[in-house]
Amino acid sequence: MDPYRPPSAWAVCPPQPVQDFRPEFAGGREDAFTFLTGDIASRDTDGELTLIGDAEAVRADQRIKADRLVYTESDAVVDVQGQVRYDEPQMTMLATDGKIWLEEDRGEFHNTRFRFYERHARGGAANAYLLQPGVSRYEQATYTTCADDSNVWGLRASSVTIYEDEGEGVARNARLNIRDVPVLYTPYLSFPIDDRRKSGLLVPSFGSSDNSGFEFRVPYYFNLAPNYDATLAPRYLQDRGTQLNGEFRYLHSARKGSLNQEGIVSVEYLPNDDISGENRSRITVRDTTRFGTHFTTNIDYDRVSDPDYLTDLGDSLSLASITHLQRSFRADYNTGWWDAGLRVDDYQTVDPTIAPEDRPYERLPRLTFNAISPLRPANLEPSIRTEFVRFDQDSRVVGNRIDLQPAVSYPLRRAAFEITPKAGVRHTSYQLDNQDPGQGQHLSRTTPVFSLDNVLFLEREFQLGNRDYVQTLEPRVFYLYVERQNQDDIPLFDSSTPTFTYRELFEENRFNGADRMGDASQVALAVTTRLLDPNTGAQRARASVGELFYLRDRTVTLDNTQPEQRSRSDIAGELEVMLSRAWSGRADLVWDPIDQNSERANARIQYNPGFRKIANLSYRYLRQEQDQIDASILWPLGPAWQVLGRWYYDIDDTKKLETLVGIEYDSCCWGVRLVGREYLDGDRDETNRAVLLQFVLKGLARIGSDIESLLEDGILGYTDRPED
Repeated sequence: MDPYRPPSAWAVCPPQPVQDFRPEFAGGREDAFTFLTGDIASRDTDGELTLIGDAEAVRADQRIKADRLVYTESDAVVDVQGQVRYDEPQMTMLATDGKIWLEEDRGEFHNTRFRFYERHARGGAANAYLLQPGVSRYEQATYTTCADDSNVWGLRASSVTIYEDEGEGVARNARLNIRDVPVLYTPYLSFPIDDRRKSGLLVPSFGSSDNSGFEFRVPYYFNLAPNYDATLAPRYLQDRGTQLNGEFRYLHSARKGSLNQEGIVSVEYLPNDDISGENRSRITVRDTTRFGTHFTTNIDYDRVSDPDYLTDLGDSLSLASITHLQRSFRADYNTGWWDAGLRVDDYQTVDPTIAPEDRPYERLPRLTFNAISPLRPANLEPSIRTEFVRFDQDSRVVGNRIDLQPAVSYPLRRAAFEITPKAGVRHTSYQLDNQDPGQGQHLSRTTPVFSLDNVLFLEREFQLGNRDYVQTLEPRVFYLYVERQNQDDIPLFDSSTPTFTYRELFEENRFNGADRMGDASQVALAVTTRLLDPNTGAQRARASVGELFYLRDRTVTLDNTQPEQRSRSDIAGELEVMLSRAWSGRADLVWDPIDQNSERANARIQYNPGFRKIANLSYRYLRQEQDQIDASILWPLGPAWQVLGRWYYDIDDTKKLETLVGIEYDSCCWGVRLVGREYLDGDRDETNRAVLLQFVLKGLARIGSDIESLLEDGILGYTDRPED
């Protein structure tokens, strides 16, 4: 048995009875013959056939058994009494007596008990009526998914009507009992019986936090059409008031695939916050539209009424740590060898500590065109990258930027090596406004670029323990030359210094963005080794390490400071390990060989020996900025009990960033999750606490807090329990 395969939601239940009726009939019931059997048979002159003792009638996918069966030939009626059993695929009903009108395909039974095998459900009714194919009604009905000897929860109703073709059930005068104690009553309840959507009230959720006190949410779902729906969810916050939340989803797919669109619009509004006294709101729009196979558009819009909205009213740590909300539109056209794009970017700064002059530029618009020639004359590979951007900002220099990067490469690839020389030029020009007096408005920069990439592939077979492996050794030498150009007068719109990693050893520009093109005459020396499974080719481990050696000083800097004179870079390394399906890990390290210090380090190891068996340990280090440990776990204590937790700790500041402790209990037909959470609001340096509780009534609903999304964010690899 695969330990990673999700178990059935009913795995902790005792085995339910096996249905012994397996019809193989294909076609309509009206075309089927009726087969009658019994220990004793008699027939009167009126055409009435009476069967006594193991009496049975079978037609198509229906079977009825009883102590006594009377079949009236003239109107095709089956009348049964004593130990009645009626079977259909995935359903069995027991009764004291009943009758079926075969030609009308309807029936009625009394004092019934029924079982739905696929839904793991059972119940009973004083009277059951099969009104027509796919429609049935049950009077004085009960329903539960609990085992036969358990009644932890159950539904009771004066009547329940099931419409299988519509995927809908309607209950009247329904109440939910927990241990035979009524806890919820409704005079009318419409509910889905399968995965099809149905308008109506969804299960309420509740929780508690220091920011807002007790919280209670009651969502109502609107199934407006097959391709769009909406949810309205009033949210009561004890300390702040009542917030209105609305969400609209849409999906459109053309028959021939010429237009496919999906999106979501969400609105939140809190009038007169009892703490701040202000009206507070948030609106988000997400849309993706595909016009055929080449053209795609995306809309990503997010706006809040005030900078503290996400901290006060957001429901996750990730929301509370956001500094900017992005509003963007993009359109992309992509073919096999060229692509073009249009993008518009705007930002709302929600971190009040960021000064206006430090806030990001708006890009109104950004146009791109990139191409790699499909023609390969003399094995040459021509390419070009182009970009036009209009930068706007209230407190700084603004302007237009054009960036052109034509290049040509000549790759030589063999089984044992690859050699790729590449030559190109980067031309960037500006038209600027709001410049300081004496500064030019028209600036440009042209820098020739040349690189030579050389990789050698060596391998050997060897054994580690009792396992065979193939080990590779891949030395790499990468030479880069970029002509030196004075760029002191060029403003910084979107350029920055990237985080130095192993991959940065082979980049043509040591800066992000086009405002700085780093001058270079340097050699990267690196080596990679891999462990491969000789049978499957799967990579079990990879380790890489490398360093840059500078052949001259770097005069181009981000802030026009003194030239960089070091003759060598930090040493960068990466490690990935997956020696088995259960154990995996990865790490990266940047080491300063001159100061003999680690500049940055990240490490993560995960133990995952089976479904919902996860233990993670991570370490993050950034010199003089970050030194943190993040540990999380989801682990079973037995078939029914599981514990979970997360501990996120800052070593430098000796304080907990987040602590999460929870326990789950899963029985045959119900479950419960209890989670306590304490997390630090980074902007306010305040500790917030929350308690979340959720009850799961299998096959019916989840009642309480939305715990799943919190655990998916906090525990790497978390997966929810199956419900069917």
